[in-house]
Order: sequence, then structure tokens, then C-alpha cells
Amino acid sequence: MSNDNYNTQQHYKAEPDWITLLQNALNPAQFEFATAEDPALLGLAGPGSGKTRALIYRAAHLIKSGVQPEQLLLLTFTNKAAGEMKERLEGLLGFLPYNLWAGTFHSIGARILRKHAALAGRTPNFSIFDEDDTRVTLKQILNDLSIDDEDRKIIMKRGLLGRIISQSRNSALSIKEVMEEDYPYRLEYLDVVKNSADLYERKKIESNAFDFDDLLLCWLQLFEEQPRVGEQYRRRFKHVLVDEFQDTNVIQARIIDLFAGAASICVVGDDAQSIYAFRYADIGNILSFPERYSLCQVVRMEQNYRSTPEIVELANCSIAHNRQQLPKKLFSTNPGGAKPALAKVFDARQEASFVLQNIWELQNNGISLNDIAVLYRSSYLTPEVEFALARKGLNYKTYGGVKFFQKAHIKDLLAYLKVIYNPNDENSWRRITTLQQGLGQATFDKLWAKLKQHPDPLAAALEGKESPARGKGGWESLVRTLDAVNKNRADQVPQLIANVLDFNYDFMLKQNYPDQYDERLRGIERLMIYAERFDTLATFLESLALEESVFADTAAAGGVRDGQLTLSTIHSAKGKEWDAVFIIGMNQGHFPSQRSESEGLDEERRLFYVAATRARRFLYLTTYREDYRSYGAVSEGPSLFLRELPPECYQLINYDSGF
Repeated sequence: MSNDNYNTQQHYKAEPDWITLLQNALNPAQFEFATAEDPALLGLAGPGSGKTRALIYRAAHLIKSGVQPEQLLLLTFTNKAAGEMKERLEGLLGFLPYNLWAGTFHSIGARILRKHAALAGRTPNFSIFDEDDTRVTLKQILNDLSIDDEDRKIIMKRGLLGRIISQSRNSALSIKEVMEEDYPYRLEYLDVVKNSADLYERKKIESNAFDFDDLLLCWLQLFEEQPRVGEQYRRRFKHVLVDEFQDTNVIQARIIDLFAGAASICVVGDDAQSIYAFRYADIGNILSFPERYSLCQVVRMEQNYRSTPEIVELANCSIAHNRQQLPKKLFSTNPGGAKPALAKVFDARQEASFVLQNIWELQNNGISLNDIAVLYRSSYLTPEVEFALARKGLNYKTYGGVKFFQKAHIKDLLAYLKVIYNPNDENSWRRITTLQQGLGQATFDKLWAKLKQHPDPLAAALEGKESPARGKGGWESLVRTLDAVNKNRADQVPQLIANVLDFNYDFMLKQNYPDQYDERLRGIERLMIYAERFDTLATFLESLALEESVFADTAAAGGVRDGQLTLSTIHSAKGKEWDAVFIIGMNQGHFPSQRSESEGLDEERRLFYVAATRARRFLYLTTYREDYRSYGAVSEGPSLFLRELPPECYQLINYDSGF
């Protein structure tokens, strides 16, 4: 993308005091980035390197150098980040220019579309559809298409229809290409999806509305199809500054490209922290930036202010294995600390014990729970740690998931067992009955009114004394399952759980959670492992009730010590930092994910890189020999990401002599 026509206009010299302030406030790389006059500029900034700080100082420097605030366009990804940008800029300048355009891509898109709504087939008072608005509209469209009820349920399950349409639009791929690549098991619905997408566009126009995706797509379309409008903004904005450029999708990159040649294009980001491909982020945008923009200057901000040199070195050694990247090498001048610890343990229970022991040691050394985090690739890896924390009364909060016992599939499965143990448990009956095909709340209410008249509702159901008027197939499937489990109720609890899965629930798991089936199945398998320690169904269910009570009490009371430990998926931890970080489940098949193929391995390694660089002073990595998350299977061994590390990067702690 050429910037040859970029007109730098007149460059004003900032006052000497300002330049001195910049030199004192920034390191040499940050200063170079903030003051560069190149028509295209890439700030390649590692974690903890102060990239947003450098971007804000650059915006302030441009204004101090005579650029009018209305000639700047600052783009970021979250409202919080946009708000912080404005606050920090105001702190530097002593005022916030009222005519400065700074915000998220979507908020700026909405602002532009309101000014030119008629050209997009709307009026300026258009509505913006949220996810629920989109879901309701698509559901109505399917109703109008007279699709079979079962097909409608499948195509709407967990937002599948809306997700396919959104993915197509954000990736600039056709619906057919998206479905062939990511949803081949739903290709029979291709025509339905295409028709629904067309009708959805009409519905939005009729409703005088845009959805979230439109705020980018229609902005791009407006500029491309209305050259005079695009030129108006090209003349206005002489400097376009973009934060977190590695997270842009193809549509956002095309929008930025439209300003090239008229404006200075300045982006800051880190290809090594590009971890949102599932949200359509395209790492190619930042990797190709220096080639796409002529006269591009790349400024590497490699000094890490967050972590100890030992943690930084481990991160460098890991990310060096990625095939495609813009090379850089982080360094830290912080005081040295302990080497990252790599703990080899026997199983997930011993892993939880290791985590808990080190949390207490950290607390005894003055580190608050607020400054400790346990990170993981997927939330099914957390139950043992959650159990251990709850028993010790340590308060915690979760990000990127819900607590184990609050997860729908765990509640579903336990409800089957509760009905066997207590046939009068109406709530559990309701939960498992309405899971079945053709059985809704109204049908259950009528059925339960009859069942509860019997001394033993379970026996009445198994003997065929009562059955619903509708949904007989679903009811018969449920009764067969309950009969099998009831006959084996003297068996070990894990076998009862297996019966529920085999006879009934595994099918529902696949139907209800097609994209999360493996992960949720592993969660149930973790429950089976937990159940092995109990002799009877009664003691198992009683223990779970007490565990849930402990979880609730801990959350309400704040634990036995002040502060809250953080449990978080790595995706949700990006942008955060703690004194001490544990990365659990570092086993092949879990991290990297079993679903990551060769082309996905680089992103998985970037995810590990992000996780490791959340730690300021202490980093703990855990891997185990016996892995029952696949129920009875032996672990595939330590993660590739651990095996790639040179031994001098870490301190080995061997809890398990069998390794």
C-alpha cells in the first residue's frame, strides 16, 4: 500500500521543554516512535513495553508540533481503552480537545454512518442491533421460511446461524467458504443460511438498524462506493493512529488502507500477542504491514518493564520457535528473581496441591491474593484447583468461564443422579425432562402434576403409569436412561455417570454444544474422577451439596484472607498482570489444544507467550504424568511448549518420581 502521495505539510518544531520532557519520559525506542515523521510507522511492541504510553505520547507530540486535533484519528478496540487514551492524553496536554476523534473502530464507524445515513439506506436515528436483537430477528426469519422445527432448532442452537453470517462478513469469505471450512457437518443447511442472510439484510433496512458488524462493513462500503465521502475524511485526517493492530480483521485493515496516501498511518502492536483468530483477527495484517506500506519505518520497543529478566528469557525462548513472525527480542533491566518453576506432578489432584502450597508460601511472603493468578488454556482444567481453593476458604474470581458447579452440562448430568437418589426432586425432574426432544415447560407441568401423586414418581415413570401427551419419543429415551441407571445404582458413581452419557446425555451434549463438545465432555470426565473417591451415590451427592455451599460461602464472605485470587482463561487474561502466575495443564492435547493443527500451533504458542508474560516476579508451570481428563487415558506427556524450552530457562521441581 503506497504512501508516496503523503503530504507532510509544514512540520512545526515543538518547544524545547516538550522535547526534553519526552526524552525524560520515554526510552530511546519509545521516543523514536513518538517523534517519527514517516508516512507509515509500525511500533512493534512486546508485552509490558509501554506501547500504549508511546502511542499517547505520539498523539500529544503531534498536537504540540502544530497538528490540529481534528486532524487526528485514534482507533482502538474497547471503550475502556479508548477512555484511558483520552484521559492520558488530557493529562499530557492539560486539556482534551473537544474535536479530537478517538474511540473504538465501531464507535467511529457509527459516528460516520450517522452523518451519512441516507447513503447507507438509513436515517440518522438508526438503531444498533445487539446480539439478542439479531437472534430474535433471525429466529423470525426462519419461522417465515417455514423450516421444520427440528431443523430450526439445529440451525439456531447456540447462535450458529448468526455466527456463520458474522464470520462470513468479517472474514470477507462467502457463506459457502465459511461453512465448508468450519461447519462442514452443517452444509445441508447452506441454502437456508444464504437465504436467511439475505433476508436479514432486508430486515435491518426495514427496521432502520445496523448490527455490530455493519458499523465496520457499511463504513468500508460507504468509503468505497461514495468516493467523495471517503475523500472528505481522507482530507480531514492527516494522522491515523491504531492501537493493538495485531487484533484487526480484514475489514478493519481495508478501512485503514483507504487513508494511505493522504494520511500518516501509525499502528502499534505485537504479532507475538495475536491470539484472537477465533474472533476473525488476521495476523497477516501486522506481519505484512512493512511490505504493504512503502517508506514504512519499524520501531521495535523491546524493553519489558513488567517482568524479571528470567521470565522474559523464558518467553523469548518459547516464541522463537514460531515460523512466521516479525523478529524482536525482549529484555528487562528489572532486578533479577527466581527462575520460572516447572513442576512435574502425578495428576491433576497433585497439581492442585502444588498450586495451593505455593499460594500459601506467596501469601506468607507478603503477596496478596489480588496479585496471584491461575491461568489455563480451557476452563475444564480448573475443577481440582477450584475444589482445593474452596476447601481452604480462599476467595477467587473467574474470567472467561463460570465456576465448575455452575456449568450447565454439569448441572444437567447431576440432575439425572439426583432423580435416582430422590425421586421427589421436582427441580431435577424438570431439568432432565425439558432437555428431551419435544418436552417443554408446559408439558412437564402437566406430567409432574400426575407423577407427584404417586408415592414414588420414579417407579411410576419406569412402570409406564404416566407419560406425556406430547414428546413421547423424548420421554421414552429418558425413561430408558433412568431405568438403566436405577438398576445399577449400587455400582460405583463413575459408572452411573457413564450410563447417563451412554444412554441419553452424550447425544444431547453433541446437539446442544457442537463447538464445545470435547471441552464439556472432559468436564464430565473430571466429575467422574472426583466421584471415584465416594463409595455410594448418597455420599457423592452430599459432598457435592457441601462443595457448592463452600463455593457460595467463600464468594460471599471473601475467604479467610483479604483479596481475591484470579482464575482465568489465557484469552481473558490478555492486558492484565500479576506478581505471581500459575499456568496449569501444560500437557500435550490440553495446551496446545488437541484441536490445533499445524497451522494453529503458532497461535497456541503465542497464547503461551501471552500467559507467561502476565507474570511480574514469579512464574509456575505445571505438567502431570497421569491424565484422567480423558477418563482413564495416560497423559500424552508434557506440552510441546515445555519440551522446547532449554533447561536453563527454568527450575525443575519433580513431585512425581515416575516422570
